[in-house]
Amino acid sequence: MFTRKCEMCGMEFQTASNRAKYCIYCRDKVQVQRNRAYAEKKKSGSAVKIGSEQVCPICGKTYTVTSGAQKYCKECTAGKKRKKSAPNTEYLKGHYDYIRVNVPKGEREKIKAYAESQGMSVNKLLLTALEEYKEHHS
Repeated sequence: MFTRKCEMCGMEFQTASNRAKYCIYCRDKVQVQRNRAYAEKKKSGSAVKIGSEQVCPICGKTYTVTSGAQKYCKECTAGKKRKKSAPNTEYLKGHYDYIRVNVPKGEREKIKAYAESQGMSVNKLLLTALEEYKEHHS
């Protein structure tokens, strides 16, 4: 549970979410304000409808809007993909040990593909395999 301070009234409240900004009393009031602002934007005509044609501000080509937050065509958006942030090395150093594993040429991609097919990271796959080995070979 997280203890937060409501951004609207300043009251402290408990929440299971790490993103909550408002207490239960103010949450509905904020949603009403959000809905009102959206209705005004829609009425003024500045809201962009999904399926409408827009001009990309980067390349100037026309594109069909496929989401409410879309601002660029797919070609320009593909070049702007966000990169994953690097893991917090201080946290990793404090909580994990590092082991390097060498595998035969060509096996690395097969292991990664197998781990992905099982819905795991390579790290989780190896730890699970070690646990199963311990259970069956003790």
